[in-house]
Amino acid sequence: MNINAKGFTLLELLIAATIIGILAVMATVSFKNSAGDTRVAGAKSKLNALGMAVQRYKIDPRACPSIPNSSSLSISNLVNCGYLEDTQWSDNYFSYSICAGGSSGCPSSSYLACMTGTNSKLPARYRGTYRYCLDENGSPVETMGSN
Repeated sequence: MNINAKGFTLLELLIAATIIGILAVMATVSFKNSAGDTRVAGAKSKLNALGMAVQRYKIDPRACPSIPNSSSLSISNLVNCGYLEDTQWSDNYFSYSICAGGSSGCPSSSYLACMTGTNSKLPARYRGTYRYCLDENGSPVETMGSN
């Protein structure tokens, strides 16, 4: 047997394969979380547009006579009046609520609009009890839990 043979031992190859496997698992978890965070960022952007549309309506409600009062506010009404672009508002991951008129998706009527995570494919921190709302000034209020 040639003692000076060049190459890797079985132990070195196993260690290298284990390190590569660990790095692959870490990259997969990181990618999965970043995809969820990207969905949340897009949803927050849509909610900000919805909040600005509600603010514009509240500044001059007579500009859109097809909405009789603030308790009749809906996304489709805001789109029809031109306050909001007709983008994809039915979302597989989040539900959006306009808070005027005491909507069930809002913890307080002093908020303009809220969104909650509705899909099990979202990271756990954004499912069920996560709520992102805009207050009367358009400032974000993020909550975890039932409050």
